[in-house]
Amino acid sequence: MFEVDIIRVLCAFFVGYGLTLSGSLSQLTTNNSLASPSTLGMDGLSVVSLLVAQGLIVTKISSLSSEFLSLIVFSIFFIILATIFLSLRPRDLWQYLNMKQIILLGLAFNLMVGAIFSVIQFMFIALNYEFPTGLWFGHFKHAQLSNLIILVVPCVMIWVYCLKNAAKFNAINLGVFVAQGIGIDVEKFQKINLLLSLLLTGIVVSFFGVFSLLGLVLPHVLRSLTFFKTDMRSEILYGPLLGGLLIAVIDLACYNFVFYGAELPVGMISSVVGAFALILVLLRSSIRI
Repeated sequence: MFEVDIIRVLCAFFVGYGLTLSGSLSQLTTNNSLASPSTLGMDGLSVVSLLVAQGLIVTKISSLSSEFLSLIVFSIFFIILATIFLSLRPRDLWQYLNMKQIILLGLAFNLMVGAIFSVIQFMFIALNYEFPTGLWFGHFKHAQLSNLIILVVPCVMIWVYCLKNAAKFNAINLGVFVAQGIGIDVEKFQKINLLLSLLLTGIVVSFFGVFSLLGLVLPHVLRSLTFFKTDMRSEILYGPLLGGLLIAVIDLACYNFVFYGAELPVGMISSVVGAFALILVLLRSSIRI
């Protein structure tokens, strides 16, 4: 019998919405198609929060509810984010970092976190601890109304921000020099957008786990559609709706069609589907060229 959990469906929708919006903010405002939460270190920063939380739990607490664990992870992420924001004030390091440097730093940080992740996985196995796979692959098994509210509020607020700044997005789409020519502080605008992208990514990972590559893949898939191809404003404002719908549909399938009694993680399946879709999009564009 086909079952539907409304809270879970809505959580999945807004996770897809947030990841797509995060990816579009990263790529379009930096004018770099390789920029995404995965390549800018945003996933890595969120995973660091998971590592710290899991380390505290393994050493200090024997059992903990999934909801309380998520709150701990999000609290650690928020502390890290606040520290970064306060340390990168306009008079300090913030003004000396350009977009190329930020992308390279993010990529290097993500690679470092990946290496640390491998070491910790080995240590868990060596010490006979159960490795917390549920934290690393995004899923909605423990989706609750409180999670949904925490996710919806920033999504709506950032959408309103994007709506108010739609003219700036269109100006940057025409070129950095065009935007600067009409008085837009491009670097400040870009960095604000990256912070918003980081916030969305942190919330998603803290409460639902890691959905690797989706922030990179989904915006590219959107741009393969005629409606979004040349209109940055449409991609930012309406594209995330399709991303949310995609993740919700994949989660419904995972929820209703289990594999030998086990529910497949949505993050794992969506990453495979997304990567395959990106390959098709790239091949299609290459054939056209």
